[in-house]
Amino acid sequence: MQPDASAWDAAAVPVRAGYYATSLGAAGLALFYAGYGHRVEAGDAAWLRRLALAAAAAAIALSLLALVVRAGVLGDGVAGVFDPRAWSAMMDSRVGDAFWIRLAGLLLIALLATRWRVAPYLAVAGALAVAASYAAMGHTTLYQPRLALAALVVVHLLALSFWVGSLLPLARVAARGRPQAAALIADWSRLARGVVMVVLATGALLAVLLVRRADLLFTTAYGWALAVKLALVLAMLALALRHAWALLPSFARGQPGANRRLAVSIRIEALVALAVFWAAAEMVSIHPLDAGHRLAH
Repeated sequence: MQPDASAWDAAAVPVRAGYYATSLGAAGLALFYAGYGHRVEAGDAAWLRRLALAAAAAAIALSLLALVVRAGVLGDGVAGVFDPRAWSAMMDSRVGDAFWIRLAGLLLIALLATRWRVAPYLAVAGALAVAASYAAMGHTTLYQPRLALAALVVVHLLALSFWVGSLLPLARVAARGRPQAAALIADWSRLARGVVMVVLATGALLAVLLVRRADLLFTTAYGWALAVKLALVLAMLALALRHAWALLPSFARGQPGANRRLAVSIRIEALVALAVFWAAAEMVSIHPLDAGHRLAH
């Protein structure tokens, strides 16, 4: 969606969406494990730790690939990938700062695989660092009010990561159909209602502060990408409401096959979340129009 995008610009979008999904997914898994890891069976807890490690490793690999692609963008082609000046300029910028913050957070999350007693606490700190890394670059560094935008991004991404990162563990718990699974999912659902409200409220505030004027919303591709992202989030919300009001009560009553239907629907919600990350990746490459709130550099 970026005007006059090169092949390198186009390649950056799926790579960016990939490290969004894996890094925020890893952060969400860390938060889910800290809150609910003690309530799942030992085998599922071990699976959770392995999944968090895999997500963190994938996020690190994709973050490195994103740097390679960005070097290609800055260097106008393959030559930029091997140009020390392009790498120096990139790593001395906010992009480099964000990469190191994210890397530190992902390494802390990966410690879940060690089963150290302090590992869950360090992983939660890692989740916070991952969310903060996205406030170190992008639109929040270009527009006013800088501090408010950064704070909103961190809170928004922490809430979103908890929501999205919990989906695969919940689907696994539901599919197994253990007696305690319905109670665990119900407890998570009650907490998630507040979390989802935080996602929606902070997302709305970010949109208002960045776009500023409703008549400017669809004057750039940024507005269209934002609208697509909002529609996808609302689709996730509709699925979540279906889970809470229809599928989960059926599961709790012991209706045959209800647990499998719930697990499948949760996995569909996870797929919609991947599309949300794609829309977010598109939004980063384009900008809202300046309504007098862009910072001067």
